[in-house]
Amino acid sequence: MSGRLVVEGHGTLDVPEGTTLLEACEDAGVPMESDCGGCAGCNACRVRVIAGADALSPRLDEEVPFLDQDDQRLGCQCTVVGGTAHIALDPGL
Repeated sequence: MSGRLVVEGHGTLDVPEGTTLLEACEDAGVPMESDCGGCAGCNACRVRVIAGADALSPRLDEEVPFLDQDDQRLGCQCTVVGGTAHIALDPGL
């Protein structure tokens, strides 16, 4: 099964379910940073979910310290679970 990921300013990606947003962006050449290597240790891969939050996995406790708003997620911890999600890159400092 797969889902779709619309990345603001970068187009639409077909993504296998279970793929993190970071993996999907890296595979498609979308410039998502990951200073910690995808271990939920920074907020460089932070995104803002514009629509389709139900197409993404539930928020993990590990993400919370790095998020400033309810519509944000960490790309390294958030996976596609089906459907279509629309995101914008929103890296932290």
